[in-house]
Amino acid sequence: MSLENVNLINLLEHANIGVVIHSWDSQIVYVNPAATKLFNTSVDNLQSRHKSLNGWEFIDRQNRRLHPDEYPVSKVISLNVSITDEVIGLVDEPTGEVCWLSVSAYPEKSNGVGFVVVYFTEITQKIADFSFLDIVQSAQDMIIVTEAESIKGPLSPQIIYVNDAICNLTGYSREELIGETPRIFQGTLTDTQATTRIYQALAEKKPITETLLNYTKTGTPYWVEMSIFPLKNQFGEVTHFASVERDVSAVKFHAEQLNTRNSELRDIRENLEELVSQRTRELRNVNLKLEKLAYFDSLTDIPNRRAFEEDLEKSTHFATRHKHSLLVGLADVDHFKKLNDTYGHAFGDDVLVAIAKSMKQFFRQEDAIGRVGGEEFAFCMILPGSHNPEDILERLRKRVELISDTLPALKGYNVTISIGAYYVNDIHLQTKEMVSKADEALYQAKREGRNRVSLIRQEKIEFNSVS
Repeated sequence: MSLENVNLINLLEHANIGVVIHSWDSQIVYVNPAATKLFNTSVDNLQSRHKSLNGWEFIDRQNRRLHPDEYPVSKVISLNVSITDEVIGLVDEPTGEVCWLSVSAYPEKSNGVGFVVVYFTEITQKIADFSFLDIVQSAQDMIIVTEAESIKGPLSPQIIYVNDAICNLTGYSREELIGETPRIFQGTLTDTQATTRIYQALAEKKPITETLLNYTKTGTPYWVEMSIFPLKNQFGEVTHFASVERDVSAVKFHAEQLNTRNSELRDIRENLEELVSQRTRELRNVNLKLEKLAYFDSLTDIPNRRAFEEDLEKSTHFATRHKHSLLVGLADVDHFKKLNDTYGHAFGDDVLVAIAKSMKQFFRQEDAIGRVGGEEFAFCMILPGSHNPEDILERLRKRVELISDTLPALKGYNVTISIGAYYVNDIHLQTKEMVSKADEALYQAKREGRNRVSLIRQEKIEFNSVS
């Protein structure tokens, strides 16, 4: 028998592989029965649809629709090359289902006429099986499939499938898990409220997501985030449940560590805030004490020389700016050395304290006073408008003279002071010069017999003596 006697057309007619032969202008010139069955259409309809750009919907493995120029026959004609086992999908218009095809094509010439032979093999089932095994079985997430007929424990629902990921994490083999229940992973510390919610969702055939503490075969705990959802058959009946699970132990551990650290930081911050607040209070108190030591006389609790000089400077500027009069004075306790020698230094201190208290009560808050020497006091008054400075000074002298009657601690000793002051309407001297003028007036009062007032009015010395 010779091969020439073999009827190739008869062979193609009975082949199980779909064959389509195109002329070099891509027109269909032959279709075998297997191809018409594969495309589920007649030869005439196949030829008609092929002529239309929108006649077919072919897609690639990424579900991208192919342009007619990307069809196998077009590639062979344009490139004059063969194509082997190219996978494309034929989309059924009414249902949207995809029939996956393995396509090979090659150019052929007969008596100088060119043809393109294209043959198709359906591989839909092979593609589906491959996708399941490749994606599900090798997935890094753990996958469990259980029956849905019975969900009541302790032996239900039964596991019918697990992937490699869950075996690798838990240490159980696939044979040990098939037929078991997912409760095999639970232990004493597994959240019973979470498992109750899972049971309720399964009973209602609803999806649910939970984070659960599970245990490996050796008892090692691990945290898993699971998404459970029902699987339905072609009739819409729930037949199985699938659980996609992810190990979140590291995330859970870091979250707990972070919470612990945040709690520690909160405690540290609160303690630090309290410590800072306490140190601030202590520092404020120390500063107040330092300020008092720097600006106040420790015995009489009135400003010292430094503070008085600063207040005098401020009063001078204010009086100059507003064109007010200024009264600067010094008061000295009469015969203070004799008083100390006769009654002791403690008694002398009591006298100074009493005079300082009397001066604080006599002068206004905006006036400046201070202890500027052992028994010497200074004062400064801004006098807006017309005032009689002699009257002010005399009232101060008499107020101190009454101390002996109001303070029994002075034992009836007659305390008196001599006062010298400088009064100016138009200030043109420095503060030191005005104090010097007041000092001149004070010496004048002492020379005149003490317990009296001496006043200088812009270079003119006036004084009132006590009769």
